[in-house]
Amino acid sequence: MASPYELLAGLALLREKKRRSRQRSDLELQEWSGFRVQVGKLVCLIPCEQVEEVMTPTSVAVAHGVPAWVRGIAYFRAQLVTLVDVAGLLLGEIKAPTASSRVFVMRGKQEWFGLQVSAFDGVRHIWSDTVEAGVPDAFSGAWLQYVRQWLSLEGETVAVLDAGKLVGALENGEVRV
Repeated sequence: MASPYELLAGLALLREKKRRSRQRSDLELQEWSGFRVQVGKLVCLIPCEQVEEVMTPTSVAVAHGVPAWVRGIAYFRAQLVTLVDVAGLLLGEIKAPTASSRVFVMRGKQEWFGLQVSAFDGVRHIWSDTVEAGVPDAFSGAWLQYVRQWLSLEGETVAVLDAGKLVGALENGEVRV
């Protein structure tokens, strides 16, 4: 009997073969992976290549005199990480972290940032032939500049966050929401 890993690898190969057989051109399909997260009521993907590590902060030092979306400072691998509540920053939804909250640690040019999301729902693999979607009517604002694209996945519209661009803007003090 095959192990669960072998079964999943086999299914992935069958899926790729099926996609290639349906493809009309000779272009090679590209794949990338993203962390599926909840940012308030928004479903997002954060590209895996932009993230150093996913963590659950155990102790956070509260910072005073900072915007409400700055949760504080945490210590991670001998580095101080500024924790940012993504829902608070982008959507203005400030809520206390829950047990399902996770922090996606990213390195800026000089600083480390932890993007805290409401919930982490696993990893999704995206193919280059995935259907793109338009911006849902319910969402507007300057924060849309941090969305790389919108995709239609499993019957829902998902925002692909350009977390690298967001961290760069945070580091340079250019955050506009």
